[in-house]
Amino acid sequence: MNAEDLIALLRPHFPDALIEAANQGNKFDVRVVDDSFAGKRPVARQQAVLALVSDKFTTGEIHALNIQALTPDEWRSKQGD
Repeated sequence: MNAEDLIALLRPHFPDALIEAANQGNKFDVRVVDDSFAGKRPVARQQAVLALVSDKFTTGEIHALNIQALTPDEWRSKQGD
C-alpha cells in the first residue's frame, strides 16, 4: 500500500473532501478536509477515518497512521498560520 492507495480507499467515503497522504514504508500521514467533520470532536473524526482502514493494520499494510481530520474552515485558518 502507498499514499495513492490510501487516498483511493478513502475517496468513496469522502467524495468531496480534500485528501492528502504521504508514507514512508507502512507509516502514513493523512489529511482529510471535509464538511462531514463539522460538529464532531477530534477523536470522532479520527475514528471515522480509522474505521475505514482498520483491516490494513491487521494485514500489516499500515503500521502507523497519523490522521488530521479538519473542516474546510479549520483548514483555511491553518493556511493563515
